[in-house]
Amino acid sequence: MSAILLAGSDTSESLRGFARSIGQIVLQRHAATGALLVAAVCSFSPRLACALLIGALTGNVIAYIVEDAGSPAMREDLYGFNGALAALAAFGFIRDDSQAGAVAIVSAMLATGLSFRLGRALEHWPLPAYSSPAVLVTWCWLPLFADAPSGAAAAATVSTAAPASWASAIVAGFSPIVFTTGFVAGALILVGLVAAQPARPVSAAWALTGSTLGVALHALAGTPAAVVLSGGCGFNATLTALATSKFGVKGVLGGGVVCVLVERVAAALGIPALTAPFVLASWAVQAFVQRLETPANNGDSHVVHPPA
Repeated sequence: MSAILLAGSDTSESLRGFARSIGQIVLQRHAATGALLVAAVCSFSPRLACALLIGALTGNVIAYIVEDAGSPAMREDLYGFNGALAALAAFGFIRDDSQAGAVAIVSAMLATGLSFRLGRALEHWPLPAYSSPAVLVTWCWLPLFADAPSGAAAAATVSTAAPASWASAIVAGFSPIVFTTGFVAGALILVGLVAAQPARPVSAAWALTGSTLGVALHALAGTPAAVVLSGGCGFNATLTALATSKFGVKGVLGGGVVCVLVERVAAALGIPALTAPFVLASWAVQAFVQRLETPANNGDSHVVHPPA
C-alpha cells in the first residue's frame, strides 16, 4: 500500500486523498497518518478496520455528490472522517454484523450530509464542525439499536504506583479516538502523528500533553485508578489539545479543563459522550479567543498542517 501511495498516478492520488480524509480524524491531513490509523484499528479489531474503511468510503462518495469538487472542504479532504467515525460507532455499539453494517452506511451518509450543513452554518463564527456530525447522528440511533455493554473490556490491573503504568495509560489514551483500546493501537496513532511532521513532531507533542492532562485531571477528580490506567480518560483531551494548540499552553490547558468537566457531567448523566467533550471544549476556547482578539483567520481549517 505504501508503494501505491508514493506513486504518481491518478489512482494513487485518489488513495492518498482517501487516506488523508481518514487522517483528519486526528486533525492531520496526511496520508501516512490515515494509513497508520487504519493499522491501529486493525491491530485491535479487523472488524472495526472494515467499518472504518466502509464509513470513510461512504463519506467520500456522498461528499462528491453533495459538494462542489473545488470547495475548500473538498480540497482539504474534510468529508471522509465523520463517515468513518459514524461507522466505527455503529460497529462499536452493535454486535450483529448485518445490523451494524446497515446502520454504519446510513449513519456515514447522514453524518457526511450533516457535516456539509453544519460547515455552512458555523462559517458565521467561524468554527470547524470537527466530529460533531458523527456524534449527533450516533446519539440519534443509540437508544434504538445499541446493545447493552458486554463487559468484555477488562479493567486495568497494573499498579497505580508504577510510572510505566501511567505512561502506558497516556499512550493508550489515544486509542479510544477510533473506538479501540490498548497501548498498541495508541502507539500506532502516536506514530501517525509523528509521521505528519517527521522533522518537528509538534502535533505528537501536543497530543501527549493533552492525554497527560486528561489522565491527570480525571485522576485528581477521583476517577477510579483502574479506569484511568485503562486509557479511557485521555482521548478527548488529546483531540482538544490538537485543536487548541495554536493558542498556546493557556489554550490547551483551558480546553483540557473544559473537556474533562464535560466528560464528567456526561458520565454523571449517563450520556455516552463520544467526542462531544472535545468538540465543545474546542469551540469554547476558540470562541473565547476570537472574542478577545478578533483574529483575522476567518474560516479556520479543520487542520493546520500541509498535505502529504
